[in-house]
Amino acid sequence: MTGRYLEGGRSDMKYVQNPSRRLRSVIALVAVLALVAAACGEDDPAPTPTTEAMMEEATTTTTEAMMEETTTTTEAMMEEDEHEHEDEDEHAHEDEDEHAHEDEHEDEHEDVELVVAIGQDITVRDQRLPGNSAAAFSANRHITESLTFFNANGSELMPVLATSWEQVEPTRWRFHLREGVHFHNGNDFNADTAVYSFEKSLDPDFSTWYGFVINPVIAGVEKVDDYTIDVITNAATPLLPNMLAVVDMVDPAYDVGEQQNIAPVGTGPYMFNEFVPLSQYVMDRNEDYWGGHEAYSRITWRIIPEQATRVQALLSGEVSAINAISTENIAQIEGAGGFTIAGSPTTRLIMIALRNDRAPLDNPLVRQAMNYAVDKATIVEALLPGIAVPANGILTSNIPGANAASDPLGPWPYDPDQARALLAEAGYNGEPITIAIGAGRYPSDDLVGQAVVAQLVEAGLNIQLEAIDYSTMQAELSNRETAAYDGWLQGWGSFYLSPTYELEAFFGGPDGALPLFYDNPDYQTAIEAAINAESLDQMVDPARTAERIAWEDAGGIFLYFPVENLATVDSMEGFSARFDEFFYFSGTHLH
Repeated sequence: MTGRYLEGGRSDMKYVQNPSRRLRSVIALVAVLALVAAACGEDDPAPTPTTEAMMEEATTTTTEAMMEETTTTTEAMMEEDEHEHEDEDEHAHEDEDEHAHEDEHEDEHEDVELVVAIGQDITVRDQRLPGNSAAAFSANRHITESLTFFNANGSELMPVLATSWEQVEPTRWRFHLREGVHFHNGNDFNADTAVYSFEKSLDPDFSTWYGFVINPVIAGVEKVDDYTIDVITNAATPLLPNMLAVVDMVDPAYDVGEQQNIAPVGTGPYMFNEFVPLSQYVMDRNEDYWGGHEAYSRITWRIIPEQATRVQALLSGEVSAINAISTENIAQIEGAGGFTIAGSPTTRLIMIALRNDRAPLDNPLVRQAMNYAVDKATIVEALLPGIAVPANGILTSNIPGANAASDPLGPWPYDPDQARALLAEAGYNGEPITIAIGAGRYPSDDLVGQAVVAQLVEAGLNIQLEAIDYSTMQAELSNRETAAYDGWLQGWGSFYLSPTYELEAFFGGPDGALPLFYDNPDYQTAIEAAINAESLDQMVDPARTAERIAWEDAGGIFLYFPVENLATVDSMEGFSARFDEFFYFSGTHLH
């Protein structure tokens, strides 16, 4: 088995008043959004490759170069035979002119800089730490690498710093490491650095964003020889190679204090140059990259949270690619001509995450009422046409074992009368509920949040809206138990196509990636059975049960499944949108 290759600002607390009438249509929804925006006085928030592809490109480039050189040499020889009595000085001048032209073309290629605009600040550069977005993960992944990574559509797990792997025992996986790889500081990548990288990620005193995935699973890592390691698991773990797609390999000699977060060092195709918060992230080409020569001498990631400004930067030629575009953006960009929209289905669920441990949200009747109060279909139709569908489960249908693939759980129906009845049954008496909407992460996320809050208020809930930027919201959520929000707009997807990963991120209780602090013994029994299954087939049924329990228990307000869309200039070749919402420019080029 072989296998290569996830978000500062202003914080204003505003109180939403009850709208004058119910949202019954798209026109009414838009009208309410305008009223809510006016009430909040909200401004635009303050700024806040695969190996296979690379090797294929390197091989193709080398072959084409050799063929071109051979052809040129043959033609030159034929010309010399034909004109052997011509002035040799004239040929010398012709050769000099030809080589000068080739050198000029090569220099031009070497100096190509790629500029990309993203909507989210890169809050951490150490890829292992919590608090980043898919855009930040994507940028950092050009610097650091993992053992494995998925191809763009998720159909194959590809080798990166591991060349192959096999399950030698039910609880032991063996990984064969790529030889001849060096970190950007010149130090070798080998079994010792791989063992250190895993042990550091597993250290209980070192917090990683993926710890809730690997820490309960991995019992230890052993060096077999200089380029072979064994990963020992606590139980049979059929998806272990998938999990390792996000575990960065780092240099133990460099990984001291905060160095990796200040100026990260990795084995990837680009090297850290500069980071300016809320402005830009600059990286230069790694001239000694093991995967071959990259097209860009530099990649600059410009941080532009405001959506219209980001689109204008693309249209004006300031940048060559942007993320987080809305339906209106797509129409505008396509209408301008000269650009490509790259889209892909994702595994992400967008929902209002709720603090299940805080009154009144610790009462499932209140959470169920909130789901009945929100008209997901109208919100999607009005604000996200063509780029989202109402969620009919927690897991998308492309995840193995998802209920959506065979027996959809929803969507939750829009029934404000039922919402009011459940609130009365729960004894809800107007207790305030603070909901944060961190703008800039998803297309039209600020408008979606305002629409949801307006409908919750219409159903009789006392919602206090905190309209901020995404990075500020994530910084507050990192406080976990003491975070100020009772609910917030949150998305999560399954980067390794597991039926348990996304469920545990949302509903894993104190150990979950997100601070919902969900607690249901029936859910826990089902999810543990799925996690401890010895094969993917054995995971499916208990995972479906766990998903159904969390859905019916209304662990959050389940909104929609998005499609990931990015826009690039037409002259960019080799770029593909991905199922996991990461995006990479290694292996691409501008022609």
